[in-house]
Amino acid sequence: MEGTFALLGPLDLLQLLARGGKKGVFQTLAPSGKGAVYLHGSRVTHAHWGGVVGEEAMMRLLLLKEGRFRFIEGAEAGEVTLERDLDHYLLQAIRRLDDRVEVSPFDRVKFGQGGRVGHLTLNPDELALFTHLSKPISVLDLAVASEKPLRTVMTTLGHLARLGVIEVEHRAPHTARLTLAIKDPLPPYAHLDELLLSAWRLHYGRFDHVHVRVDNRTLSLPVRGAENLGGLLLLGTGQLIMHELNAGQTLMVWPALPHAGGA
Repeated sequence: MEGTFALLGPLDLLQLLARGGKKGVFQTLAPSGKGAVYLHGSRVTHAHWGGVVGEEAMMRLLLLKEGRFRFIEGAEAGEVTLERDLDHYLLQAIRRLDDRVEVSPFDRVKFGQGGRVGHLTLNPDELALFTHLSKPISVLDLAVASEKPLRTVMTTLGHLARLGVIEVEHRAPHTARLTLAIKDPLPPYAHLDELLLSAWRLHYGRFDHVHVRVDNRTLSLPVRGAENLGGLLLLGTGQLIMHELNAGQTLMVWPALPHAGGA
């Protein structure tokens, strides 16, 4: 088996070989140098790049974007410099490359098939999300439950989805359940997370107001985006008094589209 990295890079090729239970050496030749990694099913035993061996050699090889490869099945390493599963090194490379699946606040996520979490070295943001993944959950609700910024949650899930640890069900942007909070002084606009606003506008087009349903009333409020609001909708005290609202209320919020009706 041999070819170039024109269609698939080392990350994808090694993942395919590992999932096929292959054993052998994956050799690479690139403008920046040459190297090899020895694969034994889901584990790697040795990597070298020039005069470098072990984890750093593995990273240099995984981060290649051009070059050629050859896989020689059955070959074994003469020494052991790596002792972790391949997925451990793939996740490190994915983080460095910021190579991720695009995730929307309205998507639904769940654990991937195969239970491939135990052998990964996870960072605190990743660990914080896993405790809330006992069942499928929306990205926005996961950010609220984990108390992590929505942008951090989306990026982290994108990395894990790239590896297959997390499965993403892409969903069209829809009504968001937000909690009302007060911030003074605040201009006379409803403020919500800029990532929610961007997802809605990408799908529905430009709009400048949102509908807000509370109890049996539906309000139309001018809206602006702000960073790191997650599941909150901010209003100033004057707006709360004007609309007879209370901090801590749960609101259903959706875009007020031109010539459109309810949620």
